[in-house]
Amino acid sequence: MRKIFWVAAICLGLFAVGCDDDYHPSQNLEASFFAKYPDARGVEWERKGKHIVAEFMLPGVSNDCDAWYVRRSGEWVLTDFEIRYSELPTAVQSSFEGEYGAMAPVDSVHHIVRSGKSDVYIIETEEVVNGFLADIYVDYAEDGTLLRTSVDYEFFDYVDYYLD
Repeated sequence: MRKIFWVAAICLGLFAVGCDDDYHPSQNLEASFFAKYPDARGVEWERKGKHIVAEFMLPGVSNDCDAWYVRRSGEWVLTDFEIRYSELPTAVQSSFEGEYGAMAPVDSVHHIVRSGKSDVYIIETEEVVNGFLADIYVDYAEDGTLLRTSVDYEFFDYVDYYLD
């Protein structure tokens, strides 16, 4: 019986440690967030490195949004909206289709809105690289200019490049 108790206690402890990323924002940060996104729904906060991230839905815009804030200052850095391919600016669609073809598979599309900087559109597609199928992230400016291309690797997060 003691053995079962200790196993249960250890499992509960590991579960509690696994929830470490949950975050309870200050009233100021929460007020700042809701001033920017008053219609946000299902908001969940977590820590990611030196940032605080509010994951939420924004009816009529996106069901998958992440607003990134600097942990120490509470300053808003960027918001990542998952959008449909059809919502991309025409110039971005044309550039992507010119490079990868109109039939290229599109796994996801993100619109990154940044503080004091221009927006970025990221298209996730697949391509064979060195004989292996890889996720490719293709980043564009609103006018269709290619900003960068990156290949997925373990624990890759496309947003990290735009946080600093």
